[in-house]
Amino acid sequence: MPDRIVVVVGGGVAAQGAVSGLRRAGHTGEVVLIGDEEEPPYQRPPLSKRYLVEELPRSFLHLPTPDCELRLGDRVEELEPDAHRVRLAGGDVIEYSSLLLATGSRPRTLPGYEGAGTLRRVEDAERLRSLLNEDETISIIGAGFIGCEVAAAARAREVPVRVHDRLDQPMERVLGPELGDLLAEHHRRHGVELRLGSTELPEPGERVLVAVGTAPNQELAERAGIDCDGGVLVDEYGRSSAPGVFAAGDCARFHSPHFGDRIRIEHFQTAQRHGTAIGRVMAGDETPFAQVPWFWSDQYDLNLQYLGGGLSWDRLVFRGSIGDPTFTAFQLHEGRVRGVLGWNDGRTVSQIRRLMDAGVELDPEKLADPTTDLKQLGR
Repeated sequence: MPDRIVVVVGGGVAAQGAVSGLRRAGHTGEVVLIGDEEEPPYQRPPLSKRYLVEELPRSFLHLPTPDCELRLGDRVEELEPDAHRVRLAGGDVIEYSSLLLATGSRPRTLPGYEGAGTLRRVEDAERLRSLLNEDETISIIGAGFIGCEVAAAARAREVPVRVHDRLDQPMERVLGPELGDLLAEHHRRHGVELRLGSTELPEPGERVLVAVGTAPNQELAERAGIDCDGGVLVDEYGRSSAPGVFAAGDCARFHSPHFGDRIRIEHFQTAQRHGTAIGRVMAGDETPFAQVPWFWSDQYDLNLQYLGGGLSWDRLVFRGSIGDPTFTAFQLHEGRVRGVLGWNDGRTVSQIRRLMDAGVELDPEKLADPTTDLKQLGR
């Protein structure tokens, strides 16, 4: 086994974070990052927001250059955990002491729409951007995060938009029906035509965007006999079922000590922080990843921020009133906070996030009381 050589498979934010974590925790050995895109690691959230409407240059997307050897435009064809080596499509074989899978996820497709647009990579955004320079209707299949953000970007360019979803409300899986209805009205006020609660779909064509979620890139791990189930299964230290093989970011379904369950999160902040934490573990820092996932979405003048793992809940409690310009909703399960949704209320979400990361037990009644000083709850 080669001494202290770490291989990182993937070229996204989790991979970049992992290299940073390795170096910060004292790893001085060789690190090789293998990514199938020609681009060095870059951030994806602007692809459906400001980059899409040409408010940001391409250079803004790039993350700090990882302190490692970059093998871009190549991919790992085979992982051999027992031999501690990987085989690349270009023919090279690289041995490692430990390996991180940060292979991310890919957009799901629909039968008959294989040729329709999706949004995952920078070239996808540039193709979609060209459609926003025309005044024909864009049809979006899927009213989740990507679908709603692209709809908002298109309306900012005054492009007609039609959004289809079989669920009754946009982003219903995260928001639930009540908050989803509020978001639907927000989009309608900005001119979006919503066709919800229906299996009706548009005719396939170049002005169709399929945004129906993602699938984890777990096939490499599966072929190597590593346990997978809706993502590469790992513990709170990022360890998979194969010795010396870790996983982080969108491809990983990791154990969350906070929720006592395995979760898979597909958002930038969690991927970056998860990658950094697992990189530190690989360098010898045995600290579990216990942060509560946090992500955000910008749609028109609306900023949505969410804390949680997308788990089910049985009760909503509000700080402020639903429909106010600013409020926060708490999703409870058996009296415990499982999710927090801030509607133009990033300050409250930030305060709750610190409390949840610190493991503070939150009283729903105190959370709902606007006179409660949230900063005092953890003292």
